[in-house]
Amino acid sequence: MSTTKKAKVLHNFNDAGTNKRYAAGETIDLTDGEFTNYAAAGLVEAASAAADTKADTKKA
Repeated sequence: MSTTKKAKVLHNFNDAGTNKRYAAGETIDLTDGEFTNYAAAGLVEAASAAADTKADTKKA
C-alpha cells in the first residue's frame, strides 16, 4: 500500500517519466517514492517544513 505526502514544489519542473508538470509554490500529494526522489533532487520539500519556515520568517 502506498502512502502519500504533502510537498511544496521549490522549482518549476517536468517529470519526464510521467509527463507531469509542477509549478514552484504548489502544494502537491506525492507517493513516498516520488517524494524521496524529488526531495533528493532539490525539487520539493515537506509541506510542513515549508509552513514552519514561512512562520519563522514572519516572526522576524
